[in-house]
Amino acid sequence: MSQAEIRIGTRGSALALAQARLVADALGRAGRSSRLMIVETDGDRGAPDAVWGEGAFVAALEQALIESSVDVAIHSAKDIPTAEDRRLLIGAYLERADARDALVVRDALVADDGRPSRLDLLPAGCRVGTDSPRRAGFLRAHRPDLELHPLHGNVDTRLRRLDEGETDALVLACAGLDRLGLGGRIAERLEPSLLPPAPGQGAVAVQVRRADAAMCALVGELDHLPTRVAVESERAFLAACGGGCRSPIGALATVVGEELELLGGHAHPDGSAARTGRRRGPLADGAALGRALAAELDWPHPATTSARQQPPAACRRVLVTRGADQAQELLTELGRCGLAGIAVPTIAIELEAPEGELLEAVRQLDTYSWVVVTSANGARAMLVVAGTVAARVADAQGAEGFSSQESRPRPTPRWAAIGPTTRAALERAGIAVDHQPDWSSAAAMGATLPIVPGDRVLLVRGDLAGAQLADALRARGAAVDDVVGYRTREAPESSRQLLRRALAEGPIDAVVFSSGSTVRGLLRLAGGDWPGVTSLPAICIGPQTGELARRAGFSSVAISPVPEARALAEAVARLLTPEPQENR
Repeated sequence: MSQAEIRIGTRGSALALAQARLVADALGRAGRSSRLMIVETDGDRGAPDAVWGEGAFVAALEQALIESSVDVAIHSAKDIPTAEDRRLLIGAYLERADARDALVVRDALVADDGRPSRLDLLPAGCRVGTDSPRRAGFLRAHRPDLELHPLHGNVDTRLRRLDEGETDALVLACAGLDRLGLGGRIAERLEPSLLPPAPGQGAVAVQVRRADAAMCALVGELDHLPTRVAVESERAFLAACGGGCRSPIGALATVVGEELELLGGHAHPDGSAARTGRRRGPLADGAALGRALAAELDWPHPATTSARQQPPAACRRVLVTRGADQAQELLTELGRCGLAGIAVPTIAIELEAPEGELLEAVRQLDTYSWVVVTSANGARAMLVVAGTVAARVADAQGAEGFSSQESRPRPTPRWAAIGPTTRAALERAGIAVDHQPDWSSAAAMGATLPIVPGDRVLLVRGDLAGAQLADALRARGAAVDDVVGYRTREAPESSRQLLRRALAEGPIDAVVFSSGSTVRGLLRLAGGDWPGVTSLPAICIGPQTGELARRAGFSSVAISPVPEARALAEAVARLLTPEPQENR
């Protein structure tokens, strides 16, 4: 084998880099030099406070490995889908760190003795932030009096939100905190019998090309056999349950002498039907132990259910086609309805560079009467450009914020958001929204925005949006600057493998479309791999998306009355769980 530098593919987050350096150090001890190569994933391209669907942080790294852009790829073992690409293999698992979940509380929440409060001592109604259906399900089963709420982002983001008082407590992985030097923030390391960890949690996986025999041999020297045996048993349990990395399923295997002890469990995200069990057997039977425990706990799998015995809603799998930056809220709400959301973004959002028309408009923001934002992506585009202007002003004048370009106060426009998701994105940035139409549509905004003739309006939209809203406002006498803030790319290549994995893991029962572009994107991604895609029930936001889905061949189309994630999830649940007929 050539002694060329080994290219280690990794995400660019602090935790991912810390894990990749562990591999680099191990290779260094083996006498090989290496360098880290950051690969941007779909998850990394989205909003910094979002958490993604299955495979979002894996697919791009795997593609780089397949294309030989990197020699090895580093993953958190818990993120790797159970349906693995046959061209690749996990060449090594590093020795596992603490696999347990951690309770982290804000400084104000301490016990009487001055120590951080434990889970059992948290007061009723305490707000606990987590983005994990697994953590939410088991925590609700143990402490139904706590208020669980979605709270997303990487470790630093979530800790900052905790410290700012957005929540009272967090549940995070012990291993991640320890590897970032933040183990001192842990109030309690939660027992796996109470909260079974995600399968593979705490383990670092080193992935290589199966055909690269030399690299397989080199990386194999790093493999920690007890960790491999344990993780493979946990993943066998997860696969036999029919779950993925976002499923409310946990498992932890422990090597005890010459035997393996496996703890596994599952719970609905609402805390109901929580079950755990244990199996013990020879180390060589780890995968069989996982399958046996799954059968014992009887987690229903849609692929094994007969047509005469429909699976309960908790097992129904719903494809979410929204862009990665907007999918998480819907995935969370589907989980609350007992449905398994499968994130396969069929579009990718690319923000415009902070130059050109939008930059010029933000520089002159005080000259507008209204700023109209038509989507959360538009809000993101505005905020990115506003941040650029603020930074340039601060550099030039030593001032803060883009409103401080003059010594006197400057007038500010009023803001309008087309729907609740857009409004929330603006309000999180501290922008007060003065108008939101009762119905989230361009027609409603065009008819109800409280303007008078002569008002200047800045309209920020995507490149695929039509001119209907701008035309309606101009017809009412407004002077409209219609500016593209982001572009939509249909059928991103990185989602093709996600879709194949989703199909390999079991039947899909329904699909949610948020726009015509998501419909077109899914049809292009499906291609010859999924000829029956249009036989699925489709739940659409708005009649226009519904009409496009019908024209595309979807015979069963339902329209959500409102675009909010909760309403969408409830519409899906109603569609997949019809009321039983009365006995006659």
